[in-house]
Formats: sequence, C-alpha cells, structure tokens
Amino acid sequence: MKKHLPFQPRLLSVAMLSIIASYSQAQSETLALEEVVVTAQKRAQSLQEVPISVVAYDSEKLSARGIDDLTDISASIPNLVVNAFNNDPGAVRLFMRGIGQNDVQLTQDPSVALYLDGVYIGSSFGSGFEGVDIERLEVLRGPQGTLYGRNATGGAVNIITKRANVEALEFRQDFTAGNLGALKSRTTLNIPLSDTVAAKVNYLISQRDGYVENKGPGADFGEEDRTSAVVDLRWQATQDLTIDYRFEQAEMDDSQNFEQVTAISPAALTASTTITQWDGDRLDSVTALREIKKNDLEITAHTLQADWSFQDSMTFKSITAYREFDNHTNSDPLSTAEGNGLPVDFAAGRFVSYTGSPSMGNYQTDFEQFSQEFQLIGNAEQLEYVAGLYYYQDEGNSSSNTSLSLGRERGLDITATENTSLALFGEATYTPAGNERWHITLGARYSEDNRKAERTNLNITPIIDDAKYDKDFTNFNPSLTVAFDLNDEMNVYAKVVSGFKSGGTSQRSANATLFADGFDEEEILSYEAGFKGDFWQQRVRLNMALFDMTIDGNQTSVQTGSTPGERDFIGIDDNKIKGVEVDLSLLLAEGLTLDLGYSYLDTELGEDVVDSGTSAGSFALIETFAYAPENSFTAALDYAQPLTNGDLYWSINYSYQDEFSGSVNQADNVIEDAYGLWGASVAWDNINLGSMDGHLKLLLWGKNLADEEYTASGGGAWAAFGSSEVFVFGDPRTYGLTVSYIY
Repeated sequence: MKKHLPFQPRLLSVAMLSIIASYSQAQSETLALEEVVVTAQKRAQSLQEVPISVVAYDSEKLSARGIDDLTDISASIPNLVVNAFNNDPGAVRLFMRGIGQNDVQLTQDPSVALYLDGVYIGSSFGSGFEGVDIERLEVLRGPQGTLYGRNATGGAVNIITKRANVEALEFRQDFTAGNLGALKSRTTLNIPLSDTVAAKVNYLISQRDGYVENKGPGADFGEEDRTSAVVDLRWQATQDLTIDYRFEQAEMDDSQNFEQVTAISPAALTASTTITQWDGDRLDSVTALREIKKNDLEITAHTLQADWSFQDSMTFKSITAYREFDNHTNSDPLSTAEGNGLPVDFAAGRFVSYTGSPSMGNYQTDFEQFSQEFQLIGNAEQLEYVAGLYYYQDEGNSSSNTSLSLGRERGLDITATENTSLALFGEATYTPAGNERWHITLGARYSEDNRKAERTNLNITPIIDDAKYDKDFTNFNPSLTVAFDLNDEMNVYAKVVSGFKSGGTSQRSANATLFADGFDEEEILSYEAGFKGDFWQQRVRLNMALFDMTIDGNQTSVQTGSTPGERDFIGIDDNKIKGVEVDLSLLLAEGLTLDLGYSYLDTELGEDVVDSGTSAGSFALIETFAYAPENSFTAALDYAQPLTNGDLYWSINYSYQDEFSGSVNQADNVIEDAYGLWGASVAWDNINLGSMDGHLKLLLWGKNLADEEYTASGGGAWAAFGSSEVFVFGDPRTYGLTVSYIY
C-alpha cells in the first residue's frame, strides 16, 4: 500500500499561529460564538448544557464542509468512521468509538443508531439522506441506552429536517456540475395552503460517472444514479397542536465499488484461479471479465408526527412511522479474476475445478419496519423529565439463489426474519432549590425483544433445510449523570451509562445448530467525565470528554464454513475501550472561526481466540477493535465577509485518521493506512438580482483536494480464493460548482 506521510502538526501549528497573529487586534466585545441548539435529550437545549459528547452541524456548515451523504461525515467528526459495506454503496456502516457493525445483516442490529426526524432506521441498507432538506445533523458519541435504546451502544446520529412552513412561500433550486461527470438538481418548494396548512416538496436527481473506468462489459465502478422525492405536510390544528406528515420515495441505481487486490495468498485455490495483483496505488481503469451490473435500491417511507403542548410546561409527542425497501445487489468482488479449470483441494476431502467467476453475488433483500413512539416532555419547578413508550416491528427476507460460486450457479439460499421490540423509558433531571448549580439526572429503559428467523441453504454439506431461530431478550438499562455549573459559562459532568444490543443469529450461517442457537445480547457499561465551557467573552468554546467502557458479549463475525460468506457471530467478553474527545471553536475575528477536533482511542479485545463450535475450529483474534483509529483530528477555518452585493464565505478543512484494522479476525484482517484529506469551498451568497425577487448563491467546492489515495474499507476474507488483501479506495479528488436560486 502507498504509505501516507506522517501527520505534520508543526505545519498546522505555524498556520494557526500566523492566522491568530494576523487577527489579534482588539475586537468588539459584542463578538461571540453563536449558541448551538440540539435535541439530543428529546428537548431543545443549548449544546453547552447537554452532558453528552455531541457534535452538531447546521445546513450552512454541512454545505461548507461538502457533506451531502452519510459517508462524508466520517471526515468531519473524530471518533466516527463511516463506509459502505464491501462493494455495496447502498449498505452504510457506522463505527463510533470503535463500536460498529462490521458484517451487515438483517439478523443483526446496527451498533450505532441512525434517526431521521426521530424515527429509528432499522437497517443499514438505504440509510442515506441526500434527498432531504436538512436543518441540523447531530452526532451523539457514546452509549445512548436510555433515551435511544438497544441499538445505540456506540452512539446515535440524528438527522433533523426542515419541515413545511405555514408562514411564507419558499422556493430553492440548486444545480451542481462537477468532475467525474457529476450532475445534480435539487428542487425545494414550500407552499402555504392556508393560515394553518402548508405543503413542502423536495426533489433530487443526482448522477456521477464511476471513479474506476471499466474497459470490460457493463458499468464503470462507483457510478451513481439517484432520485428522491420528499413531501411534507403541516397542519397547525390549534395554537398548541401541530401535525406533520412526511412521505419519501427514493431510488438508488449505483454500481458496485471496485475491490482492488493488492496481495495474493498462497492458498491452494490460487493454482486454479487467475488473479491479477496490483500495487497499493489506486487504479483509474481495469477490465472486468464479466458484466458489471447496477444495483437497484428502492425506498418508501411514511412518518406521522403530532406535537401537543397541552400545558405551558408539558408536551405530548407521537411519532408513527413505516419504512420499506427493496434492494437488488449485484456483486462481483473479484471481477478481474476467473477460474482456469484446474482441480484443487478447496476443502479437506473436496476437489473442485471451475471456470468463470470465483464468487459472484446476486442478492435480493426486502425489508419493512413499523414503529410507534409516545413521549411526554415537561418540567415542574426543579424537575425536567422525558418519559416514553416505544414499539418497533420489522420483517425481512434475503436471498442469493441466483449467485455464482466457483463458476456454478447456487441453489436455494434464503433467510427470513421477524423482530419485535417494546420499551418503556424515562429520564429526569433534578436541580436542587437553593443551589441550582447542581443537576442530577436519573434515567432507565426496560426493553423486551423477540427475534425470529428461518433459513434454508441447499448449497452446503450438510444442507440447512428450514432451520428456525426464536428467542426473547429482556434488559434493564439505568443511567446516572451528575453535572455542576462552575459558573454561568462553564460546567463539568460525570456519568455512568449502560446499554445493550439485542442478540440474534446469522443469515450467512452454514451450520443449522449455530443458526438455531444464535448469539447472546451485547452489553456495555460506560463511565464518562466531561467539561464544557465558553471563554474570552464567549469567543472560545471548549468541550472535552474522557470515557472508559467495558463490553461483554461483543458480537464478532467469524468464518464458520468453507467460504468467506459462511459466517456466524461469536460473543467476546471483557472488551475495553477508553479515550478522550476534544472539540474547540475559536472566533478569531469578526466572521473568522477556527474549529478543531481531536480524539484518542485505546481499544482492547478481551479474548485472543474464539471457538466456532464447528469443524471450522478456533479463530485467532487481533488485539484491538476494527475501524478504531488511535488518533483522529479535524480542523476547519471558516470566514464570512459582507460585500457590496451579497456575502462572501470560504472554508478550508482538513481531517486525519491513524491506521486501523479492517477485521478483528487475524485471518480476515488487513491494515488500512493512515490518511489525511483536504477540502475547501468558496461561496458568494445573497447576490441581489435587481428588480427580480429572490437571490443567487454560487458555491465552488472541492473534496480530497490533494488527491490522497486512501482506502475506505478492506479485508482478507477472499484469501481462500487467492486474494489475501482486497481494498476499496475512497473517492479521488472531486470538485464542482453549485448555482442556487433562493426565493
């Protein structure tokens, strides 16, 4: 692999000191950083008052950073890694503080919860947000087991959208053109239908050529073709009652990412497979031996939300949601390799010869979910509280019946799932009278889950014929937080938080007994201490968090069959994670802001070896968690200046991550090199159009400006096919111009 030059802190330090020196002249005391409001605790609060390690971006900052997809967040927030699962751009994995879902399956929950307008997204497939009009993005780092539930052991990502507005007619049209043939059109229209009713429509068309040219048949690698339509309706029924309905229809017809083989293994199968090995430089073009077909992901979602403030100090909220997707994925991970017909000892006592594809997937996944949540939010003198009832149900079906393995078409291979969850939760903060500097918060959540699955696989020996899984899980998660206001602008907090991730089974299992037994729940206990403060007349904001976590039953995916895709989950106990997170904002001068973020992460697996319980035997583990870089760092310099006609904005940002492992299994693991990415944008906004209503905005943006060749994901699971290191590279340099008309 290409080695990244070590991070050079002196260069950034010199640049930072030069900037501060240039703007160190006396400024007006009226200058202050803007207050950031978040809903991390289900109520609107100042970021500085919330005892959580949270990072929040509004729509303007998202635009300046070039964030328009979940995978873009990873480069902007330390201790967060986001990437696509293998070569499927429709399946997004989130890792926070080293905790995440390495193997995306319907039968296992994500470890980092994703919420869209308060609705939990129950699957890693189709979890993008390109089509929505975002008001704010919140990233809550660390377990959120009380208010967010069983699926937030690593943390939670909240996406809050702009809802319909009864007060004004609004229109916005964005056109974007960039390299790699990128074209995007986003249309937003808000129409007040009466004094109490409004409708809002968002429509998106987004296309981009592939970043790796395919000189063989079919599509290029990494092509994007996406459309999305969102309709929002708001009824301001009374002064105290608001009802919002949201409908979303989205389609993603992307092609797979290219998995580049950088090392060939001496496995027996290598003799019968023709494999091309490349060095660690990202390829611009390859020749696929088989047709590269586009994927087809369709999403439909409905949300109904009612907010009733029936007292000045009490609000009742109901969130009802239904979401479904239909995902057809085509996957040819070793698209430039094929069998040469020679017989080999592929597994003990089994000889095969083949021509064609080593492994080509054709997966059909259907999924639907329903959820209902009731919340009661209020305050009474020294008490603030949130109480809620949550119900969730999903059904899914995944099949790979028409896939190819060793040049042969596979037979019936299908897994069906059905899950339900019921939870009662509450959190209350008490501020003692007479000494209102103390804030004591108690929280608790009780959950009951039932998980069912059925599996048939006729492609293995012995076959799995209608194996069944059915288990119940209950868990009680308490939390305690004590916060103290040092003064009006600084506070400290200490907290103990618990969380759990429901057990389940594996849709890739090749063993009927392991499938029926499944795996137990994952439990986490976290200790955290933090500081939040504003200094220098609120021109400096410093937030820090130190954490120490223990995880039992960590659900680890290991190969238990004869191929890399035949896997089960094994629980690992006594895992340790500790670290520190620092977020610093400085208002250096009027319009000039510097944001810095840093995280240190120390992870340790509790076991060296896991036993599969099958003839596959035991598996050696590495010492640390996967996708857990020890150091990560971000820096962004933003500037705003009024012009004679309009306003000028520019932003420069940099992000860095240490090297990290791609799997906790030694046999699967590869090391992904450290990398740093530069980005920038320049905007001319509020351009007056004379007698014409509205205004224009021109935005010139660029990502990965140094054209860093870095890997987004990788693995060694294809070693049995002769490929011991396979990597998916991140996007090359991309840039473009966005022209917006805003009314």
